[in-house]
Amino acid sequence: MSSEVIDRGNVTILLSTYNGSKFLRQQLNSLFQQTYPNIQILVRDDGSTDSTQVILEEEQTNGRIKILEDHGNLGVAPSFFALLKFAATTKTEYVAFCDQDDVWHPEKISHAVSALAHVAVDHPAMYCSRVEIVNSYLKHIGYTVPPRKIGFGNALVENIATGCTIVLNSVALHLIGKNLPNKSVNHDWWCYLVMSCFGEVIYDSTAMLKYRQHKGNTIGLATNALNQFIKRCHRFFGGNEDHLRMSRQALCFRDIYKDRIPVSDQQVLDNFIAAKTAWYSRLQLAFSNEIWRQKWIDNMLLRLLILFKRY
Repeated sequence: MSSEVIDRGNVTILLSTYNGSKFLRQQLNSLFQQTYPNIQILVRDDGSTDSTQVILEEEQTNGRIKILEDHGNLGVAPSFFALLKFAATTKTEYVAFCDQDDVWHPEKISHAVSALAHVAVDHPAMYCSRVEIVNSYLKHIGYTVPPRKIGFGNALVENIATGCTIVLNSVALHLIGKNLPNKSVNHDWWCYLVMSCFGEVIYDSTAMLKYRQHKGNTIGLATNALNQFIKRCHRFFGGNEDHLRMSRQALCFRDIYKDRIPVSDQQVLDNFIAAKTAWYSRLQLAFSNEIWRQKWIDNMLLRLLILFKRY
């Protein structure tokens, strides 16, 4: 597919699919019912073996979506980055990430574009929001908690931007899409990190989609305190190297953006990286307010992780 196909769309929804046939039609219908008038839907399938590709091809034949002709299995983040890279070659004004199994409120895109429209046209900006967590049958479970403080020091150690809520303006799209990482945690965390340094992050406390939790989730949210604690323990104290993802992402960010990083953020980044190899720097960072997580218990855990180099 040539990039000119979606050049006229003001908003391009980037949907990555993988064996999502169970809920895909319901999600697509919620996209088709968006009240915003100028939307294009660009889909990349990540090597599905169920009927997902059949559904997508049917909708493309009907003219309702465009498929990126690349079906290799890359994984979640690389698949979204492939979509983002393609979108950066177009003239779309906004891009919105989309998961295959959620349900969007009809005003989701309109709501996001309205918020982003207040940002200067030459300034990179990212919109994200809280979500309503639901089960497989869309029964309400709860809501995510809005962050208390957004900033670069938080983005280094935590992601507050759920991917399916993110909408980027064109300046942010080109800033991120033309400087993609070869190593990162997730596409949404990377976007938050970049935008907290170079642009504006708009967090909406209104939930504009139903975030479906089910056994097939590739990435999901822990829905209660116990599950959250178990996930954290597994991530940071397990036998794999998942606990190193914060420092690896920080190094990747420094390598890509180097001389462009503002002085204040560069100092925070340097301190964060230096603490991996110098015990005194590690001690300073552990008791510093330069970095923070949203919940006090997570903040305490973060300090321990730093002291034991488990980041």
